[in-house]
Order: sequence, then structure tokens, then C-alpha cells
Amino acid sequence: MTTRRSFLQALATIPPALAMRKGWAAASDPSRLALVIGNSAYRDAPLTNPGNDARAMAGLFGEAGFTVDARLDATRNGMMEAIERFGAAIRRPEIRQVVFYYAGHGVQLDWRNYLLPVDAVVDSADQVKQRCIDLNQLLLQLGAARDKTFIIILDACRNNPFGNTYQPEQRGLSQFDAPVGSLIAYATSPGNVASDGSGKNGLYTENLVRELSQRSTRIEDALKRVRLNVRLTSRGAQIPWETTSLESDVFIFKESQKALSEEELEKEIEADVAEWGRIKSSKNAEDWVGYLRKFPNGRFAEIAQTRLARLTAAASATAAAPVAATQGLPTVRTEAEYDALPKGTTYIDPEGNTRRKS
Repeated sequence: MTTRRSFLQALATIPPALAMRKGWAAASDPSRLALVIGNSAYRDAPLTNPGNDARAMAGLFGEAGFTVDARLDATRNGMMEAIERFGAAIRRPEIRQVVFYYAGHGVQLDWRNYLLPVDAVVDSADQVKQRCIDLNQLLLQLGAARDKTFIIILDACRNNPFGNTYQPEQRGLSQFDAPVGSLIAYATSPGNVASDGSGKNGLYTENLVRELSQRSTRIEDALKRVRLNVRLTSRGAQIPWETTSLESDVFIFKESQKALSEEELEKEIEADVAEWGRIKSSKNAEDWVGYLRKFPNGRFAEIAQTRLARLTAAASATAAAPVAATQGLPTVRTEAEYDALPKGTTYIDPEGNTRRKS
């Protein structure tokens, strides 16, 4: 029998911290470049995890052979300098694959998205434009570089970015279309906010590191699993989102797995099919989570994700049924309120129990 606690325990596999490489780290693949920014130390609304998230992502990209520029708690001048430096670097002809990752506060204003430096003090909409980083500045840098693949990852939709000094009219970030040859990934759907997380990493980046670490995995497949895991863990409160115009398959660890021998490949296929045969009729969510952990790119991975989503949706509906059944019922707290009820009325007593007046 699947319980919420056991299901979340099956999902919760926090990846080990990866060492962050400082500055432009030496890369094993000179065609790949990444800029990683994590901002936590805000004056009015500090965050817990963006620094940890940036370290983990910088380590991941460095391990995958990217040249990485990692910035923590960047000021406006620091962010502008990093983006301008990044823009100049990606124009080099040898650069083919480019990643920008940002964790921290972000807001939308007039359908434009702004990333918040740690020194931004904002009291009005005009100051958002003056003191924050317009994401279009980054897109302009990318647009000036031709024949590249761009991946932009924004874990930037935390709630209440300015504390009590200013409240934006709209929550989260605004969706915008990915330029040709690029993918833009958001920690949550447009107009919503993302969790900063209760552990070492934010909910989105925790799953992102785990799934992108899988060898020989297309980034779009990894992001599908991230979306599923985050949606299930947050009980639907946070649903990651992507917009893409990629024209070819993109891998973070593209050549890190040695070619299997014919015997090894046969054993892997047999193990996949055997595990599928064991769980294919299961009604237990942990079985499907376990399969996807063992075989993230298995022959039956898409079917497994579909069945897991169906099981969890049914479990959520069942859990919500008792709540729905009591909606609209009067709550009786005093003897006078009880006396005023007609006979036969179903009501809720002060302890929360459902009763019927006889």
C-alpha cells in the first residue's frame, strides 16, 4: 500500500555536493561554456539555497567538460560584467554549446523578466527596470552569436522578492519563446512561484542535478523526469516548464559512457525487461519510481512515467475526497448554533467531526 510518506521517501535522493570551479575552469571540451549565478544574500528577502544550487550546477557542468564561470551573491555590476564577458566568449568560433544557469530572485514586469542582484533595493516598478538585470540583455548576447546551442535554466521564481518594500503586481516569471536552437527551462510554470527547498538544495535544482547527471541522457528527457518528480513532491504546487526550439539532441554528459559490449548490452536489456515484467501490473507507486531510478532511459521509461502519474493523480483524488465531502457544511461551535439547525442537517462540530442532528 502506497503512503504519501513512503512515496516521498522513494523520491527523495539528494545528490552529493559537487565542488564548484572558480572563474573560467579548465575544460576537457573547449566547445562548451557555462555561466552560473547563485544569489542568496538579499537584504530584504534572503534565500537559503541559491548558493548551494549554483555550486552544485557549476560542479555538474565542470564535470561534464564545460568551461564554467561561477558567481555567488553577485551585485548588479558583477552580473552585468559576467554577462558581458560571457557574451564576448560565446562569439568565439570554437564555442558550440552554451549554458546559462541562474538561481535567486526574479520578477516579471510589463511582460519582461528581471533577475535580481543581491544589492538591488527596490521601492517601485521603475526601480525594477533601473536596478535589476533585464533578461533580454542576456538574450541579445546570445542572439549575436550564430550557429550555437543555448540552454537557459532559471530557478528564479521565489516568492516575495522585495520583502515589504515593494510588491510586484504579478508573481513569478513571464513566459517567452526560446530563440531558434535554444531551450529555456523554468523552475515552475509562468506566473507561479518555486520552492526554495527545505534541504540543501531547492526542490527544482535538487532534481535537476540528479537527472542531468545521468549519462547519455537527452536534456529534454531529463527535464521531463524533473517535472514529474517536482510535481509529485510538491503535490502539484510547483510544475517546471520549458520552451524549446532545439533542432538536434543535446546532452550534458554526451560521451561519458563507454560503448557497451554486445554481452553487456544484452544483460542490460534483459535486466530492463525483467524489471518491467515484475512491476508492469503494480499499483504501487514506489515500484514505478524504482524502475525509473534504475532505468531512466529504459525501453519502458515513458510508459512508466505515464503510469506513475496516473497512480499519483488517483492517490491525490482519494486523499482529497474526505475534504471535498465536508466542504459547504456548517460548523457548529455554540449551543445556539446547534439549536438553529433543522433536524437532519449534517454539520461539523468544534472538534472537526462530521455529525448529523437527530
